[in-house]
Amino acid sequence: MKDNRSHTELLAELERLRAELRGKEIELEEAADIINAIRNGEVDALVMKSDHGHQLFTLKSADQTYRIFIEQMTEGAVTLNPSGNILYANSQFGALLDTPLEKITGNAFVNFIAETDRLYFESLFERSWQHNSKGELSLSGIHGNLVPVQISLNILSLDEGMSMSIILTDLTEQKKSQRMLYQKNVELEAAQALTRKFNLHLEDTVKLRTKDLENSIYQKNLIEKELRNNQEQLTRVLETMAEGVTIIDFGGNVIYANPMAKKILGLKDDENIRNIYNDTSWTNVTLDGDVLPEDKHPVAITLSGGQPVYDYEIGIQPADGERFYISINAAPVRDEKGKVTSGIATFMDVTHRRKVFDQKDEFISVASHELKTPITSLKASLQLLRRLNTGAESELFHKLMEQANKSMNRVSVLIEDLLNASKFTGGQLHLNKKVLNLYELIASCCDEFRLEDQYHITMSGDKNFDVEVDAYKIEQVLINLINNAIKYANGSFEILINVERSGAVAKVAVTDKGPGIQPEVIPHLFERYYRVDPTGRQYSGLGLGLYISSEIVKKHGGQIGAESEPGKGSTFWFTLPCLSE
Repeated sequence: MKDNRSHTELLAELERLRAELRGKEIELEEAADIINAIRNGEVDALVMKSDHGHQLFTLKSADQTYRIFIEQMTEGAVTLNPSGNILYANSQFGALLDTPLEKITGNAFVNFIAETDRLYFESLFERSWQHNSKGELSLSGIHGNLVPVQISLNILSLDEGMSMSIILTDLTEQKKSQRMLYQKNVELEAAQALTRKFNLHLEDTVKLRTKDLENSIYQKNLIEKELRNNQEQLTRVLETMAEGVTIIDFGGNVIYANPMAKKILGLKDDENIRNIYNDTSWTNVTLDGDVLPEDKHPVAITLSGGQPVYDYEIGIQPADGERFYISINAAPVRDEKGKVTSGIATFMDVTHRRKVFDQKDEFISVASHELKTPITSLKASLQLLRRLNTGAESELFHKLMEQANKSMNRVSVLIEDLLNASKFTGGQLHLNKKVLNLYELIASCCDEFRLEDQYHITMSGDKNFDVEVDAYKIEQVLINLINNAIKYANGSFEILINVERSGAVAKVAVTDKGPGIQPEVIPHLFERYYRVDPTGRQYSGLGLGLYISSEIVKKHGGQIGAESEPGKGSTFWFTLPCLSE
């Protein structure tokens, strides 16, 4: 095959081949030198580069086991000549520096030490030729990472001369632990300082709290002593009171009763009141002698309504003794939330007062009866005298006759009220009931007042239902209520009467537009002899009209009451049972 290359190309090819020949000759010389070195024992191991990186090959000899041990060590191992150059380094040393061994062997060891520790190493290295030494410093790899190590320097006497063996122990984890330990110590010292401060504060706080507690205990003792004194004083007061005192729970059971309460009720000192409503030792009765319902007892009224009750009279009928009467004041006892938990009642024996009332009523009844006969005769005489009048008498005679008749009528009304009051007190009132239309009954009563042409009476309400009542007594109730409005609603000429039915109950209300009544007065309006006199003016009458009306309504099975607001007039009302449709 013919070669077409030029003379120049052939010369260049020849020059290249000559260069390759010279390279091969150099490699052959190096191989011969290595072989001679191996033969003479000058080489212990070879570092070869392959596709898998650098590998260390040692020559089999008597120290092979030693070399394997050095390679397997977890510490770095380095051999230095007197000049400080690295003659040998194991793989662990290369791992510490993260540097290939071929870049380590032959270099000065000081080049792999951190700059801040180089002077220290040179001093340590110099001393180590005199005696073995140890120290700590930091290595610096080719990437600049610092590795804290502990180095141990030992002199080696080899065939080639004196060398320095250095064993390097990685202190990275130890330093990290030391830093962590230092940090924990700092935190612990801070915590201890805080604890000492807290303990001091705690001691001061404990001392202060102890002092406060001692003061509190002292104050508590004073309060307890004062409470004991107050309790003793209260006990002495209760024990020596002239009134009976009892404390009652919701069931009527007596929690406490002072000696006077037992004495009034006829009990011995060692006997206890069991139940205020239905004790077997006595029976509670009304002033009329009927058995007092439990819910009508003043204590029950106070407990259910939460309002005090004053001067409520009831009778006590002992199982084997004479009836006596007591006046009860009852008030609720509340807890810190305002809830009624029990009641306290004080009472006193008013039998003597009741007997005086009875005697007075008896006297009034007798006097009324005794007065009624001559008054009737006198009234008849006046009427006869007026009929016998021929017209010749003077105007003064007619005036005196008219005044005498008015006075006589007034005295007759007073006597009738006294008689009715006596009948109610003695339970002697009898009703003559008839079925009639309530609206028509009320309207007929109003006609009498309309005849006087002084007051405007307006009626309204339901006209079409019947009741069974004593017509005369219900007329008396209505007349009393209208007279009451006329008498006390001064300047009010308009009176409204409303009649309405709600289920089985009829209600009649009389409303005026007078000055009204104070709230504290309303509960007493229907008591005997009670008269409203807010302005100091004197009114005729005995204060029996509303009382008589109240008793008539109650006798019919109804209720009576009043509603008023000062300055806006008053409404007096009463109810009656209706006939079923």
